[in-house]
Amino acid sequence: MLFLTTLDIIPGKTEEAMYLVRKVKPPERVKVHQFLKLFGKPDFAIVFEALNEEDAVDFVLKFSSCSTPKTSLCNSVEGYEINK
Repeated sequence: MLFLTTLDIIPGKTEEAMYLVRKVKPPERVKVHQFLKLFGKPDFAIVFEALNEEDAVDFVLKFSSCSTPKTSLCNSVEGYEINK
């Protein structure tokens, strides 16, 4: 399952957020594809795979002490192909 999480950093928690972004290791059953710092709000975006929603929640909650996470389950758009 593919997920997209955005993180809005809580005011005053920037240092904690930067520490977590650098130090948090995803659980064994979670594969992070991209961890992006964004220009503007939200502050970060994480694209990752997890076997199920429970694993996704366990990973995202690691950032909840310093941010407001919002997570969506992603599905491919049928018939869309990336031009090569």
